[in-house]
Amino acid sequence: MNQNKNNEPEKKKETAKEKTDEWIDKANDYIDEAADKIHESKTYKKADKSVEEATKKLFRGAGKLWGKSERYFKKKSEDRSTKSEDGSGKHEAGDDKK
Repeated sequence: MNQNKNNEPEKKKETAKEKTDEWIDKANDYIDEAADKIHESKTYKKADKSVEEATKKLFRGAGKLWGKSERYFKKKSEDRSTKSEDGSGKHEAGDDKK
């Protein structure tokens, strides 16, 4: 009889763990079903489309700015190389006016 009492708490612990696992599985299933419903909804699809369009617009604008900056820096480097070849960027001793 003493052994039966010792086995009962172990069964309760296993049962509690099993119940916990069942609740976790049910919660995961519920979350998955809810996520599927949300992804299939018209509102989600509409929001997804608008976010996609906004992202495209943002990256197009960034691309334009990137191209402008590349042209600016390329022009600056060409101007510097042209000035250094011509010597027009250097001061000569007799050019200073007082």
